[in-house]
Amino acid sequence: MKKILSLRVSLFLVIAFFVCENYSFALDQIIRPYQGVRTSGMGGVRLTTGLYDENFFGNPARVVSNPSFRMTIFDLMTEFNGNSIQTTKDLLSGGDVLQKIGDTAGKNNHGRVQTTFPFSFYLPAKGDRKMSYAFGIISSAQFDVDLRRSFNISPQALFDFGPAFTIGRRYLKDDVLAVGLTPHITYRLASEKNYSFVDLIKGLSLSPSHSGGDGAMLDIDIGGTYDLPFTWKEFKFISGAAINNFLGGNYSNLGLSMLNTGNKPTPQPRSLGFGMSANRPTLWRFKDVVFALEFTDIGNNPDGGMFRTVHLGGEARYGVWAPRLGINQGYFTAGLGVDVRYFTFDFATYGEELSLNPGLLGDRRYAFRISLGI
Repeated sequence: MKKILSLRVSLFLVIAFFVCENYSFALDQIIRPYQGVRTSGMGGVRLTTGLYDENFFGNPARVVSNPSFRMTIFDLMTEFNGNSIQTTKDLLSGGDVLQKIGDTAGKNNHGRVQTTFPFSFYLPAKGDRKMSYAFGIISSAQFDVDLRRSFNISPQALFDFGPAFTIGRRYLKDDVLAVGLTPHITYRLASEKNYSFVDLIKGLSLSPSHSGGDGAMLDIDIGGTYDLPFTWKEFKFISGAAINNFLGGNYSNLGLSMLNTGNKPTPQPRSLGFGMSANRPTLWRFKDVVFALEFTDIGNNPDGGMFRTVHLGGEARYGVWAPRLGINQGYFTAGLGVDVRYFTFDFATYGEELSLNPGLLGDRRYAFRISLGI
């Protein structure tokens, strides 16, 4: 027993030696249960621009704006940052593993895999029909691992799974008002946020199934959009707002837990978002041009600065291509979509702030999505 304890302490001290030579930080990023690749390339705007899957955890009223029926039978999204790629390559190349782990101090390693499985469908309003519907079973697994100077590892590992059903309706003359609702049932498994020197000596596992928490909840998103009664240079303007996790997002109201830790998972707080978009059917050689300015995650930004809630971006279409640009929390974003009938491919790169104020600890991320449907 003493030999095992001594080995653990020695291992931790070797890692700490390398950590102390580097800058490190704590993770204070905004946690989101769903990250759309199209949205990411557009600077994070989604409340007045979201389509299809972006409505499940954005603004449910946008379900009425889905242009056509769609059933998705395969939908896979992956996301990572540059540090996670380099860390993986270094560890696979062999050599001194402890030194390579120590060299990651102060650098966040991020990854995410997201799916709608086994399918999702979207039924828009057509003709005189006022109602629109969408349904999907969504899963998302994400991790952020930061080795810190304070002898802690700051892991944020989350797994979310559950169905979401969105319903929306248009109202008033010319259907200028849309209102939507998304009830969703979500099970969340989350890691313990901090892993300390004492935890190492105790032999506490980093696995969420040993040291984390889990729970399930029924919660509701509500939202609306309103077509403003004026135009400018053929641009039409839409305002929108949404409240996500109206019931509080605490993963406790269904009484479901698969672990024996007794811990609750990281909550997903109630949040408010609002904004406005400008839309034009054609502009030069482009179609379906849209620009938006939005403020989101208000309430899901504990102790953070206001500028972490600011999102600006747009999209245009040229044939099957959809270039996207934007600014997310002060960081440049870009993306490209390819939509060929039954096949959709999306790519985006964006910056995410890991500290409480923009400009201090930006994390550059890259996201890919492949979707097949009818």
